[in-house]
Amino acid sequence: MVKKRGQEEVVYKILAVLLAILLWFYVLNLDNPTVEKPFSVSVEPLNLAPGLALVEPPGNVEVRVRGTSLNALNSREIKAVVNLAGAKLGEGTYWVSVSLPAGVELVAIRPASLNLHIDEIKEKQLPIRVITQGTVAPGYSYFEPVLEPSTVVVRGASGLLADLDTALITVNVEQAKDNLVLNPPVTLLTKKGEIVSGQFEISPQNIQVFVPITENTDSKTVAIKPNIKGGPAEGFRVARVILDPETVRITGSYEALSQIYQVNTAPIDITGIKESYSTQVALIPPEGVSLLYQPVVKVLVQVEAITVVKDFTDVPITVLNLAGDDRVALKTDKVQVSIKGPRTDMELEKSEIKAFIDVADLKPGVHNLAVKIELPSNLQVEKMEPQRIEVTLSKVEVEEED
Repeated sequence: MVKKRGQEEVVYKILAVLLAILLWFYVLNLDNPTVEKPFSVSVEPLNLAPGLALVEPPGNVEVRVRGTSLNALNSREIKAVVNLAGAKLGEGTYWVSVSLPAGVELVAIRPASLNLHIDEIKEKQLPIRVITQGTVAPGYSYFEPVLEPSTVVVRGASGLLADLDTALITVNVEQAKDNLVLNPPVTLLTKKGEIVSGQFEISPQNIQVFVPITENTDSKTVAIKPNIKGGPAEGFRVARVILDPETVRITGSYEALSQIYQVNTAPIDITGIKESYSTQVALIPPEGVSLLYQPVVKVLVQVEAITVVKDFTDVPITVLNLAGDDRVALKTDKVQVSIKGPRTDMELEKSEIKAFIDVADLKPGVHNLAVKIELPSNLQVEKMEPQRIEVTLSKVEVEEED
């Protein structure tokens, strides 16, 4: 009897311990219940091949998770990615993968896959448009801003690049009395005038802007004249000179301004050049006036070879591909040729000009064939007479032996 009572006490103690454990888990669950919670997570593209870009970013997906203490969890601790290794041009469906902190269970991803458009990366050069905000101080004026550089290069998906129209910068001149040097960021505009961002690489991202501001006095805009010194090498000539900018604004008395129509650059020495030459020069203001500002003038001197035309008479015509048993008769066996080319390359002898006709695969009879001229690659035929000749082909007669 005593033994039985002792066994019952052991059982009761075990049950008590089990109940205590169950109660502990119950209380713990009350404090940290298992719950589900959705998070909006930005999807990161991975392993996209060089030279390719997404037309649109993947955006966000809803990640529903289960766990305890989710109130302390934020979306930055959840990572959602799409693996674009091996992705090809065009549209395709790609699965979203999610990694979670320890103790958090994934319930669902919505959507579980994304339809993404992949395009080639290309570059496009865009002009810069300046928008001026504000008003300068009373009694002052501002003039056209000078940009460096005047264009930007945009890099991104080719389909999106086609819709870009211009790059925009904003300059604030509010109450300004002195020249401004600014470095505003570039904004991109579509052909519809919509602002786009985040989808392109812009180089440079900021533009150096010089805004001339002066107290109101007499001023005028005049042409910039390149002061060229020397000349190209023998056989070359200056084709054109391109300036950027082409004009500058000067200030001074009315009498002085009325006598001035241009401003010269500093000397530009082109002695002996054989190819186009670019440089940057300053301006030399005429006496009695001053420059509103001193621009950096970019100068491109384009040179080209001087071309001449040389006449050659009685150039013999050679017959090519005449079969051994054929006989040929030319109505004329010489042509008159005018050759055009650089003067330095025109030390040409008549023997160097190859005039020929090709009778390959022609049957006996009368043919009207074009005369062809073979020349060095830097020379060309300006004129030739005649351009075609009459050619008679016949078989050689073989005398029969008695």
